[in-house]
Amino acid sequence: MLRTLWGMIQFAAVAAAALWLYSNPGTVSLHWNEYDVETTTAVAFVILVVAVFIITAFTRIVGFIVSLPSYFKNFNLRKRRDRGFRALTLGLSAVAAGDAKLATYHAYKMRRFIPDEKGLPDLLEGQAARLRGDETEARAHFEKLLKDKDTAFLGVRGLLYSAIEAADADRALEMARQALAMHPGQPWIIRTVFGLEVEKHEWMAALATLKKAERARAFSETELRSSRIAILIQQADELLHAGYQQEALKKFRDANRIDPAFAPAAQRLAKAYISAQKRRAAIAVIERAWKDNPHVDLIPVWESLAPPHKDSDMAAKLRWFERLVALKPGDVESQIAAAQAAIADGLWGEAWQYLAAAEKIRPSARLYRLWAQMEEATGHAESARRYWEKVANAPAADKVWICKDTGIIYESWSPFAAPHGAFNTIVWDNPRPLREAAPAPVIAARNDLVIEPVKEIAARG
Repeated sequence: MLRTLWGMIQFAAVAAAALWLYSNPGTVSLHWNEYDVETTTAVAFVILVVAVFIITAFTRIVGFIVSLPSYFKNFNLRKRRDRGFRALTLGLSAVAAGDAKLATYHAYKMRRFIPDEKGLPDLLEGQAARLRGDETEARAHFEKLLKDKDTAFLGVRGLLYSAIEAADADRALEMARQALAMHPGQPWIIRTVFGLEVEKHEWMAALATLKKAERARAFSETELRSSRIAILIQQADELLHAGYQQEALKKFRDANRIDPAFAPAAQRLAKAYISAQKRRAAIAVIERAWKDNPHVDLIPVWESLAPPHKDSDMAAKLRWFERLVALKPGDVESQIAAAQAAIADGLWGEAWQYLAAAEKIRPSARLYRLWAQMEEATGHAESARRYWEKVANAPAADKVWICKDTGIIYESWSPFAAPHGAFNTIVWDNPRPLREAAPAPVIAARNDLVIEPVKEIAARG
């Protein structure tokens, strides 16, 4: 568009000049040695225009001929660069596919065609070396990336995962924190830093990272709350093991404040209050937790809080457990807890009533097991046999503490799931078929570390 407009302006200028010369006739004389030339102004103007055209054309032709060697040289360079970057693209694709042999081949071709190129070529060579298992060469290429501010993040990321694969938690955490300093709002970096801090038991740093995660929405609200509770309980358990009971009590209290209904936190806090001879505080903790979340793990603690038993008052224990029934009468755990208390003291009629109420709410294997035990204790063998059959055919298995990653079942909740050491993966859920336990490191290496950095660099320019 602009070129056409410029051509029209030039043509208009020449036409205007010709029109002016036609309107103002004159002569032009040239005296040179023995030659005398005389012509009209219009003819002289035409000769001048033609001469300029010829000189311009001649200059361009000469310039083209002179530039031919340079043109062919640049053409070859462009062709080599195109082939080099094509090899780079194919190499990155091979890395993403996990093909070490093909990635190494394309890395060799790329470096052959673009030997002086920096940045992504070093990334490809580093990834190819990693796929071959040559971590020394991989680290060398990633460290080259650190020298250029535009590719430094790629180097940090490569070194991060090299350290993770080498189980070097210190180096991995150092690289992860560098990555976080470069991109503070990236959720995956925050999650990586948090996981490594947990693996190293740097609890204060992990809690600070959770605040960053909350701002960046790196975890859901449920995950944030659950992780904070798990960290506080782990801190308290460590303090308790070291003999710092008051400090542990404070941590248990902080965990319970976040979620009073979480049974493991309530159970631990109540036990800590009992150790500190604060029985009323322990009772309040269990009652509050039971009102929101009746859980079988709370029953032993509640039983330990019962008033001293008197032989003359056989129903004292039952009345103590009936306080739980009053807090949550429509929940099966309340009815079962009272039934167990009645069975323990031989109050068969009361036990039968509570078991019947529990069966109406939700039949389960555990409930039928209690029925069978009570019938055996009272000498009703045939009835007991029928209930044992119901145990085998119960509509649903009872919930247990289970690792959501592996399916391993545990007797009680803990912040870490043995033997693989996963953090905060034990949940209260129905059992399922076991899977092979995951590897021990908390943070697993990612397979997308080639493609994702390229996208990030492109997005940020």
